[in-house]
Amino acid sequence: MGRPGARLRWVVALVSVTVAVLATVDHARQRESERGASPDAITVTVEAMLPQPDQVADLAAAYGWRDGVIGGDPANQSVLLRLRWSGPRQPGTYQVILLDNRVTPPRVVRPIDGWDATGSTGTNWAGSYERLAERYDWLAGLGPRPESSDSLRTPDNFGAVGTRAVADGSLVALFRMGVGAAPLTDPSHLLVAFCHIDPTGTLRWAKPVPVP
Repeated sequence: MGRPGARLRWVVALVSVTVAVLATVDHARQRESERGASPDAITVTVEAMLPQPDQVADLAAAYGWRDGVIGGDPANQSVLLRLRWSGPRQPGTYQVILLDNRVTPPRVVRPIDGWDATGSTGTNWAGSYERLAERYDWLAGLGPRPESSDSLRTPDNFGAVGTRAVADGSLVALFRMGVGAAPLTDPSHLLVAFCHIDPTGTLRWAKPVPVP
């Protein structure tokens, strides 16, 4: 039999190698997870429509909206978006913010409601979303601002349509340009901010998606 000291050194060496291998595997998994969470790993396409007020309900229904769709408003121009995305499933949600690129910084367009595979999604806004302005120049218009009687410039105009961050999903979302906004005739003046929010409510990233 070998000496106890030699056996002990062999056991310690084996444990060290095992720990190093496990650490390498954990690091590789972490890097893989981080790559999966990257906005570059998610492919997003968007289609925007500018229906007349009496066309909103029928067009939304044609794209899969079933119950509770809100009709058009003759005094407030509607924008209907249909988004599709593919990529690794993420924990948490995706939030869709629509921006009017005709002004600088781009103005947030107020969401009305959304519809995905689970039904109506509603709308939301969290103060943490305003921190997007600190991280992305193209979202500078989301920064906090003083209250105003002008509904186009107050935080009340802010909003996002949320949906589950599934691997392959779709969303139909209805927005209104805002009373007093200049009429929009070209959807390419719009920009979608496709944002990932983790289960703790922390913003992970925002991806700009141009509207063709």
